[in-house]
Amino acid sequence: MRLMPFLLLASLLAGCATLDENGCRTRDATSLGRDDGRQGYGLWRLDKHIEACGRYGITLDRQAYRAGHAEGLQSYCTPENGQRVGERGERYEGVCPANLEPGFLRRYWPAYWEYRQDYPEDFWPGGRMGVGVGGGPRGRFGFGLGIGF
Repeated sequence: MRLMPFLLLASLLAGCATLDENGCRTRDATSLGRDDGRQGYGLWRLDKHIEACGRYGITLDRQAYRAGHAEGLQSYCTPENGQRVGERGERYEGVCPANLEPGFLRRYWPAYWEYRQDYPEDFWPGGRMGVGVGGGPRGRFGFGLGIGF
């Protein structure tokens, strides 16, 4: 019984891996970066993939990932996608290149603020203070602290 907390913690941590062994063996770094860029993930995600694949003795090509990521951002950082991301209430991580960011943000911010007005409980749950852990947009997990008035 004394091992139960450790087993639970280990299973929770394993659930946070970005790739399983099969994904590490079959995905090439360029397509992985491209997919992450298209979804608006920052380059921090590369470190998570490296950590996940390192568990299986597999290394990722950082340069290939970055090239794919930059390519994927070309799809993510469009004005039309900025509006879609804002309408879903997703947080923008500041990933767009300087030449694409103004167009993205021009459509993102109005849609995001409209979402906030429609779903204020996503930002100030019940007017109370609360701490939570949960899934966010596109399966992203995070920790939150909210203080309501």
